[in-house]
Amino acid sequence: MTEVRSLLEVVSARPASDGAGVKLKRVMGTGSHQLMDPFLMLDEIKADGSGDLGAGFPAHPHRGIETLSYMKVGGFRHEDHLGNQRTIQSGGVQWMKSGRGIVHSEMPVPENDQLHGFQIWLNMPAAQKMSPPEYSDIKASDLPVFSEAGWSGRLLLGELEIDGEQLSAPLKREITEPLLLDLVFDGNGTMTLPLSQKKLMVFVYRGQVKVGSKSGRIIGNSELGVFSEGDELELSAEEKAGVLILAGNPLNEPVVQYGPFVMNTREEVMQAVQEYQRGEFLD
Repeated sequence: MTEVRSLLEVVSARPASDGAGVKLKRVMGTGSHQLMDPFLMLDEIKADGSGDLGAGFPAHPHRGIETLSYMKVGGFRHEDHLGNQRTIQSGGVQWMKSGRGIVHSEMPVPENDQLHGFQIWLNMPAAQKMSPPEYSDIKASDLPVFSEAGWSGRLLLGELEIDGEQLSAPLKREITEPLLLDLVFDGNGTMTLPLSQKKLMVFVYRGQVKVGSKSGRIIGNSELGVFSEGDELELSAEEKAGVLILAGNPLNEPVVQYGPFVMNTREEVMQAVQEYQRGEFLD
């Protein structure tokens, strides 16, 4: 029997600043929601003009995580010590596996003075944290899109079945089976998606959505809904709305974070700090 997922709680995004003065909304990454295993962080960046973008995100290190940046409007230019120099545009995705260590920068590239996008941190299994770093980017035209009456979606990460058709994004991860989906309601629509991963969150970046057909509960703009386990997600909207859906299976491993380093023990974090200070990330 199919079990529809219920809304457990709603968390409001908080204003924050990161990098060299970039203003953003921290949706996930503070307090009790710091570790929504396997997700570690979700930030929304939205700016009109350059005043909110500061000097971007200058060169900085990472170890032990994967980052995924998705731009709805505008882009980001990525550079790293491996020699990658790439820019994604509206609708594109950047993915970076920091593994044992990478030093990179991300500089905003507004489109008509507009910028709107998200960055997600995804934890890595302990056995893979010291693997070689990697980078790739995906154009908007290479991402699967689909539409139903009243709503449409873009699959950014993972796999999803829609009306018997299996959709697969260019980027997939096997162990945690994470899924990232951008869903847009065009004014009045109801959608049901088969989502069986143990963890499920819905962030509303525009408008508001109603959960299920019976609960009447609402997730409003700039709010994150945390859901129970189950088989299906039901959402509806009476006006235009946009949501980011994150789903995945937890690693259930210890997490110790110090800024951009996410490992399993304090000793491993201290080792990362010392190796970065000695310049060993650049070897």
